[in-house]
Amino acid sequence: MNALSRLAALLVCLSLPALADPWETLAPGLELAEFDAHLKSTVSDSRVTVVRVDVARRPVRLLSARVEGHAQEPTAERWAALHKLIAVTNAGMFHPGGEPVGLARTEGRELNASRRKDYRTFLVLHPREKGLPPVQLLDAGCDDVESLLPRYGTVLQSLRMMDCTGRNTWKAQPREWSTAALGIDGQGRLLMIHARSPYRTHDFIEVVRRLPLGLKRMMYLEGGPEASLHIAAPGRTVRRVGSYETGFNENDDNTRYWALPNVLGVVAPTEP
Repeated sequence: MNALSRLAALLVCLSLPALADPWETLAPGLELAEFDAHLKSTVSDSRVTVVRVDVARRPVRLLSARVEGHAQEPTAERWAALHKLIAVTNAGMFHPGGEPVGLARTEGRELNASRRKDYRTFLVLHPREKGLPPVQLLDAGCDDVESLLPRYGTVLQSLRMMDCTGRNTWKAQPREWSTAALGIDGQGRLLMIHARSPYRTHDFIEVVRRLPLGLKRMMYLEGGPEASLHIAAPGRTVRRVGSYETGFNENDDNTRYWALPNVLGVVAPTEP
């Protein structure tokens, strides 16, 4: 190999790490990546969108239309505009009146004081004591949730998708839908995960586990046309809307955000 060939090979090698990095920085503490799923869906593009949040630098809030005084429940896009949020996703499933299905508390205010035994994962934010992580996904199977839940101002309970050992906890079933989910990685960063393409939930978990996320735990948020992820970064808007749901909306036609009574929102940087 001559000197010119060696130089060309060296330049290629040096460029590989940059080419391999899928993350786009949208704001301090907020990154976006898009991945092709290894398992292809029969509908849409089989893509997974992930927003990675360093909660210590970019605060996350649980917002409720009832608490915030919204007579009409906003869409994810409208939530972002109303509350200066740079990213918005679903805050779990809810009852017809908008009340969260699982235990929910936002910055000290109760949204639903009843805990579900079959919901095994808890998102906790806003620690009330020094020394606690700014965000955790607690697993009722291995964490002392009774001790930890009162020590956080914000709590959201939902269905467990992946437990503290990394095990897929969802039984195989035939129904499939678009999915919004929440994960946490080995560095304690929150992962907002969205796929428009429908998957059986057990299969979707396997798709996400295969991605280079350093994923440690994961919880379910919502499925079907309500599954939403909206990003309103400076000079960059990303809209991810769900559509397909077995037995309800068996098509890929939905292109609009649905109204959401409760959301998780990433606080936008303060403008200079």
